[in-house]
Amino acid sequence: MKEVNQRGEGSPSGAPRRSLWQLWLMLIIFALPIIASWFFYFNPQLLPATRSNHGELISPVRPWPQELKLVHSNNGTPLVRTALERHWTLLTVEQLPCAETCRARLVQMSQIWRALGEGQLGVERMVVLVGAPGVGDTASNFEGARGVVADATVLPTLRELFGSTDFWNHLYLVDPMGNLMMRYPVDAPSKNVLKDLEHLLKSSKH
Repeated sequence: MKEVNQRGEGSPSGAPRRSLWQLWLMLIIFALPIIASWFFYFNPQLLPATRSNHGELISPVRPWPQELKLVHSNNGTPLVRTALERHWTLLTVEQLPCAETCRARLVQMSQIWRALGEGQLGVERMVVLVGAPGVGDTASNFEGARGVVADATVLPTLRELFGSTDFWNHLYLVDPMGNLMMRYPVDAPSKNVLKDLEHLLKSSKH
């Protein structure tokens, strides 16, 4: 009996260690999908090329700058970065006065938003208006979108944020962390934007 104990055979001392190791292994296996989903949620630029989104991912994502001086069109209060957090934001940049093309873009965004059904609660719309307001450029005429206004001095900051001088001709998505993360050409079918939003809402919900 003494020999057996010296070799460790029949001794229960190794059992707790094996049980603990197996427990940790199970925890890691069950946690991997959750860790992976959160990782790709906050790093969409690392998704494989076979991803199903219809928009163009902005890589790396670009945090909305604190120093971008925009004010709400209805009351003149500054837009703070936290106003873009905790929800998805469908965004367009337009020149003032808001003419026919601008109005058409706002209608398109409104139609996409309405088609989301219950998902409307997780999505806001915002139009960044650059220039001097014209007659009728009031919040009530922006199809329910948040209107924020800036003068032409913000154009260099906008070019840096959007990464292009052609930012007028796109729709953009801002994620719930306040990061610019996806864009669509102005002629992109509304159904493509809608499908991406539905997918993103479903992913962020789970």
